[in-house]
Amino acid sequence: MNIHYVVTSLETGGAEFAIPDIVKTLEQFGHQVDVTACEPRDMGAAPHLEQAGIPYHLLDSRRRSFFLTLIRLLRLLRRNRPDIIWTSLSRATLLGQLAGALLNIPVVSWKNSASIRFTTTAGRRITRLWVADSAYVARFLREKMNIPPEKITSWPLYVAAPENHPAPDWNGGTPLHIGSTGRLHEVKNYPLLIEGLALFRARHPQWADLVHLSFAGDGPQRAELETLIRQHGLENHVSLKGFQTDVPAFLRTLQLYAQPSRYEGMCLAAHEAMNMSLPVMATPVGEMRNSVQPGQTGFLLQPDRIPETFCDTLAEIFQNPALLNDYGKAAKRYIEQHYSREAFTQRCGKIVEKLERMTTPQPSGKTPS
Repeated sequence: MNIHYVVTSLETGGAEFAIPDIVKTLEQFGHQVDVTACEPRDMGAAPHLEQAGIPYHLLDSRRRSFFLTLIRLLRLLRRNRPDIIWTSLSRATLLGQLAGALLNIPVVSWKNSASIRFTTTAGRRITRLWVADSAYVARFLREKMNIPPEKITSWPLYVAAPENHPAPDWNGGTPLHIGSTGRLHEVKNYPLLIEGLALFRARHPQWADLVHLSFAGDGPQRAELETLIRQHGLENHVSLKGFQTDVPAFLRTLQLYAQPSRYEGMCLAAHEAMNMSLPVMATPVGEMRNSVQPGQTGFLLQPDRIPETFCDTLAEIFQNPALLNDYGKAAKRYIEQHYSREAFTQRCGKIVEKLERMTTPQPSGKTPS
């Protein structure tokens, strides 16, 4: 089976970083996968593809009009007609849905967040199979988008790599390094973490100089974050690290990981931190509702009170530093139990069976499920 995998861009992000694992696993089942990105953006995901030996095609060197991009995608698909168009992220999904309808090619689409998007509503009848990146998103598709269960499957987009980094051994008397990785975008709510740190320093001056907050990533909100850091006088307490080519190396410098997002799907970054034996402080969105368990693997931030709950949680941690070690060990155990390579491959095998039924000619009067 020839699968054409169409993604919006190759920018820094969880869905883009997962492409090598997805492609290599599909290839294990004997299928050919061609990867096309509609536009480059920051190209942060490109090195991951290149390191994995996966070639890719860019439709253009920058974002073009939607219809021009659609024309270019149609030309590409006509030259090498695939059996399946598999889309990832909103713009690519809408483009792939239209191309699939025009060329009569079955479309499979990722859904990477529990958010209502135009592509999920307008094109849900075109997409033959929705692949949720987590059990939480699969439930969202059923309950909120009213997509029939037979058109939904899930494939958690995280594979736990072997990692022996120990849980934080922090005594409360040395600087606490908190970090987050991701695009500097409003959906991540990073300004509220900065406000929470300023609040903590004002309320707890005895610990004010023992906390440092770092963000590893880049994006359109960088200037806003820089301004906020200056306004609160946090130049020595908040770092914008920019895009990191070695995320595990960044995570090894932390004692606590923070993810205050408005919404998420799988959230690979938080689960990678858990795999590094880091406790996670996060809003209960996406799959983090299940994996970030208060009192076990981490701490919850209330979505409508992020600065206040960030401040309160830091005070709790300073009063009981051993929590970080205990929660970090539990986070690692959770990842090992739920996200092994074997489980990832088995889930792919079940999806491949569905794809094969979709592309197998059916007897007259029957349609594949």
